Amino acid sequence: MKVIVHDLQEKSWQELGMKLLEKDIVISETGGCAGRDIEGLIASCGQLVLISRCVYGGFSPFVQGVLEKCKRRFGPYLEMRHGQTHYEVKSENRNVFGMVCCFYGDNITPREEQSARIQSVSDGISLQARGVKIVFYDTIDKLRQLNVVL
Repeated sequence: MKVIVHDLQEKSWQELGMKLLEKDIVISETGGCAGRDIEGLIASCGQLVLISRCVYGGFSPFVQGVLEKCKRRFGPYLEMRHGQTHYEVKSENRNVFGMVCCFYGDNITPREEQSARIQSVSDGISLQARGVKIVFYDTIDKLRQLNVVL
């Protein structure tokens, strides 16, 4: 099962023509995610796909907010992983999902791209994903290539 979190407008999302399976779950700003057990969904998914406008070298406020809700899976303790400090994960579901971070936006500077890569890898380590793939698109129209990546 894939969990796709995106900040696209409904029309742009429909134009992407994403190939979804029946079990796949889409969380969007317009579709809302109230009442959903987001951390549970992410803990049980096979692939987490984040589609976000690149905002100052990071995720958009909506996508970042969804990631913050996942912090409920974490205990109040920190641990060292890969030479970095990360939240300790309470769940036994370690390394069960792959993470794909797709950033879009025109005029993404090299510094913003580097910052987005660092944040994506750090979030992947914190969530204990088995791997993180990061792609950048300079327009929403080029996001259609995402079907090839997924």
